[in-house]
Amino acid sequence: MRGAISAFSIMFGCALTPFALAGFWVADEISGSGRYVADVAPTAADPAVRDDVTDRVTAEISRSLPGMDRPATADLVRRSVNAVVTGGDFPAVWAELNRAAHRRVVSVLRDGPGRAAPERVDLDLTPVYGMARRELAAAGQAGASRLPDLHPRIELLPVRALLGARTACDWLVRLKWALPLLPVLPLAAGVVLAGDREEALSGAGFGLAASMVALAAGLAAVRSLCLPVPADGGPPSSAVYSIFDALALFPRIGLRVVFAAGLITAGVVAIVREHRSSREPPPPPAPDPDPDRSEASTLVRGGMRCSSQGSRWRHERR
Repeated sequence: MRGAISAFSIMFGCALTPFALAGFWVADEISGSGRYVADVAPTAADPAVRDDVTDRVTAEISRSLPGMDRPATADLVRRSVNAVVTGGDFPAVWAELNRAAHRRVVSVLRDGPGRAAPERVDLDLTPVYGMARRELAAAGQAGASRLPDLHPRIELLPVRALLGARTACDWLVRLKWALPLLPVLPLAAGVVLAGDREEALSGAGFGLAASMVALAAGLAAVRSLCLPVPADGGPPSSAVYSIFDALALFPRIGLRVVFAAGLITAGVVAIVREHRSSREPPPPPAPDPDPDRSEASTLVRGGMRCSSQGSRWRHERR
């Protein structure tokens, strides 16, 4: 019974570890905008993000700027938008856009969508559009001053998905600092209750490594299958992929650390046991439980040898 409880505790702790790591990650990202913005800020230098922003702002201007049917005008618009996106001010603008999107996510999780709210949380590229319009005017494009107020966007999350996760996210934030301890307790209990603690520790190490492989597969599945698609039904934008990869850097590093720790633990236990077994002397031969019978058997075997030798001697004389 004690061995069964130990095995169950270790398996439960290993199964709980991916959820604890992922839960801490989610709670850390939504509990404050500072961590989120710091994680996604480097994507401002990602060529995929820059191309995506350039395409969306250029498309909005193309639908509104007179004379866009001329190739020279279209090329001027794209070069102007690209100059903004590759300029020195874009990283700060990109960080502020993501900070505003994070505030919108937190607002939906805390207060609900509100009245007349959009169905999705977007990155509002209006500041980039305004900078591009000024760049066009400075380049001599007369129609730039007549452009309307446009709001190009990159769609991030549907509000209904956030509403479905409100309760779970609320508890994750509350239990944020307790989450890393949740798998430690059953793992420790399983090792302590085990009859062979070294074997239990080795099993826990291999189990943790296997659970981190499952977490890596889950992150890959989310990236491939579960990222939000645009309202027009197309694939997720390259900027969304880049943002997800930037945010997922923490759990990917964490799962690699836990994976390595599990394998190292199992390996150290195996080395210690092998070293101990090589230094132990061989066990002494087991004593005969019936010495009288053993002595009688020896005498019988000796008599049989003598009889055999006598028979052979008589045979040779004849």
